[in-house]
Amino acid sequence: MTSNTAFRPRISEITSTVHVVSRIRAVLAIAAALVTLAGCASGPGLDKHVSNRRTVPANAANTANTVDPTSGQSSGKPVDPAFAVEKLRLVDPCKLMSKDLLEPFGKPDTRYSGSAYTRCSNYMKDTSGKDLNFSVEVGYQMSYELSKATKQLAGLKSYEQKLDSGACFISAITQENPPIGVRMQVGYKTGDACEAGRKLLESVIKKLKSNPPKYTVKKGSPIELDPCTVPDQAAIKEGSGEGARMLLYGLHSCGWNTRTVNLTLDFRLTYVPKDNKFDDKQTEVDLGNGVKGYQTLQETAYPTCNLLVLLTKDGNGNGEVVAISVAGSKEDQFDRCAKAQAFAKALLPKLPKA
Repeated sequence: MTSNTAFRPRISEITSTVHVVSRIRAVLAIAAALVTLAGCASGPGLDKHVSNRRTVPANAANTANTVDPTSGQSSGKPVDPAFAVEKLRLVDPCKLMSKDLLEPFGKPDTRYSGSAYTRCSNYMKDTSGKDLNFSVEVGYQMSYELSKATKQLAGLKSYEQKLDSGACFISAITQENPPIGVRMQVGYKTGDACEAGRKLLESVIKKLKSNPPKYTVKKGSPIELDPCTVPDQAAIKEGSGEGARMLLYGLHSCGWNTRTVNLTLDFRLTYVPKDNKFDDKQTEVDLGNGVKGYQTLQETAYPTCNLLVLLTKDGNGNGEVVAISVAGSKEDQFDRCAKAQAFAKALLPKLPKA
């Protein structure tokens, strides 16, 4: 795969998906928005990088799911053993939505645009040369979709929503508690986006159920870990406070919230810049045992400390990171970065070693 643009995310960008969910969890609906992510996924680590456009459907808040604090996100049972979360974590979405599945719709782009471990897109042309864009996400949070999933697709409960723009979102539920599934996003102004998405998602689900392509797990990779269960209760209590509510943000992200503190943990792929300069304003911190963290403090109305720790890196600048965020309203006075560092120090001994 090739790319025109190198993606150099800041620490704040790397953890933004988790932060936004945490900070708007009380919002019941959000307007359609364009979120720019990046990457071209071919395994844990990004070989090359191109922009990945991702649209959130109107009236579909991507809210987190409250999960059992004693057992985390793995406590739910999938509708089929093939969809168990520990299996979904290893699925490579770019290889899942493979060229042979896309070709019936036209001419796929040779480049795939992926972000995180779980999302991938192909911006292709239909049989008439018109733009046709597909994006798939494995392990998508289905809080909104579950209550509206009145259709059936490939033997799974399904929900679809078509926007005035012509975009369509088709979701298939693979687990109801907590609710997660597979979502297909389609952009198609000159054809039936929902019909195209429905057909492709059905093929994707069949492939996912039979023999899905998987990432090759590197030594030191966190991809197989359940982020909700890796930290111990003492670290969570210290980081977020007494009686924290655990929130599921996806297969590789988790959060713990109290009235004053939002703590989030995110395992993900990223491009590693030269000299590990993830952000121009970052501060390098010593986390002990030779481990360095890269920290930024966002002094806004909702101050947030973002701490990034590099876990794996290859010779092409591709890496895997753990991103920790501690946030709270400006009225609540506490040392966010001290909490983030303490949580990281407690967490790191529990992670695989490179």
